Order: sequence, then structure tokens, then C-alpha cells
Amino acid sequence: MKTSFHDYAKEYTEHRNDIPDLFIEELKSRGVELTGAKVADIGAGPGFLSKVLSDQGAIVDAVEPEEEFVKLAQEVIGSNDRISYSQGSAEKTGLASDTYDIVFVMRSWHWFDSDEATKELSRILKPGGLLIVADIGFRVASKMMKDSMKIIQKHSKHEELHPAGSKDDSVQLINGFPVEWFSDWRHEKLILKEFFNKEYKVKFTDQEWIARLGTSSWLVRFKKKRKDKALEEVAELLGEIDETKKHKVPHVLNVAIMKSVKK
Repeated sequence: MKTSFHDYAKEYTEHRNDIPDLFIEELKSRGVELTGAKVADIGAGPGFLSKVLSDQGAIVDAVEPEEEFVKLAQEVIGSNDRISYSQGSAEKTGLASDTYDIVFVMRSWHWFDSDEATKELSRILKPGGLLIVADIGFRVASKMMKDSMKIIQKHSKHEELHPAGSKDDSVQLINGFPVEWFSDWRHEKLILKEFFNKEYKVKFTDQEWIARLGTSSWLVRFKKKRKDKALEEVAELLGEIDETKKHKVPHVLNVAIMKSVKK
């Protein structure tokens, strides 16, 4: 599924490096061993997760479909002999079969053809390997956030904000994950081991909040003029930008851990 993030690759790289430390902490507490693990990071974007995993001692093959992100990854990752970056998709990774201890997908499964991606990622996993699918999103809670979303909704072409990608087509979401994904995973002998979520808060200045909204799945689908106008109104809502002021924005981390039981 084609996204519009490549049009804002630089902005995304500057403002979305926000993987919380608790993600790795929670995986470790559940016995996920990263040191020395052969890992694939699928839909890797500019390499945020790949860098985190390599810092934990993993050997990472990062796969990303958009050329703009592949180029930017060199700036994010720099020189790192534990990370290899290539252009490819979740449905056609170009990676070897039965090779990976762990395959990670961070906040991008909803852009995949779930059935085809599941077949491909099952193929590259070793028997007994893990598929870890994670998503991060903010939860609209405060008046400031609600007012910001009203502005975005007002400028939306259809005056409503839809979930991103395949989430919009799902008959039901479980902790933010479409039920159809679980069916696809189970069909390819990927058995759910754990499914958990954690809430945490991130502090934003006015300017950081505007930048975060500007790289949201809603606004990257707007035409530039409409997007800029919406963000101008959010800036007006917030008043004069004060770099010392912080907004505490609730976030939710959702994680599913599957184990391959193929023989």
C-alpha cells in the first residue's frame, strides 16, 4: 500500500525519532534476547528502530520501500557494521529464507498487504523465530489535543479523520490491531505468544507538537496548502510559541509477539 510519508521524509526523520525506552525494557522482561540475534527490521523508515536494536547487540537487516528514507537512513545510522540497509517491501523483502531469529515491524503493518506480508515474513523467519509487531500512537486526552484535532478535522477533505491504512477497513480493532491480522498470522503458523500495551507520556513544546501533527498519517495525506493552513491554525490555537512550555501528551505502545511453529 502506497503511503505519502516519502513526501515528508526529512520532516519525519527530524520529528518522529520517539521509540520509548520501555519498548526494549518490556521485550527483555519477556525473555526476548537481542544480543547477537539476527534481526530484520521491515518498513524501517530512516532506521530509528534499527539503531536501537543494534545498540542492544543485534545484527540488523533493515528493509524499506521508499528511496528517500533509505538515503536518510545513512544520516541517522551513520557508520555501523551491525546494520545493513536495503530497498524492498514487506511483501518482497529480498532476504534469505529461514534466516532471522526475530523480525520486527514498527508502526507500519497497516500499510502492508497483510496476507502477502505474513507469508513473506514467515518465510524469512527461522523455525521458532519471533515476529514482533509494534505500534505507537498518541491518545487524544487534553483540551489542547481535542482542539488541535478539531482543526485538522475541519480541514479534512471529507470532514472526518479515518484510521491509517488497513485499520480503516477492519471490522474490529483489538488494542489498535485489526482482527484480520491475527487470522493472517495464525494461518502462516505464527502463534501469538503475548499481546500487551503500555501507556506513557511525552512532553512537547508548542513547536514540537505542531511538527508532530505535521507528520501524522492524517496530515501527510493533505495537499500541502491545506496542510499548512491547518497547522497555522493549530499554531494560532497554541498562541505565541514558548519553547519552555511543555504539553504532556499520553501515548500508547501496542505490541504483539508471535512465534513461528513451522517445521
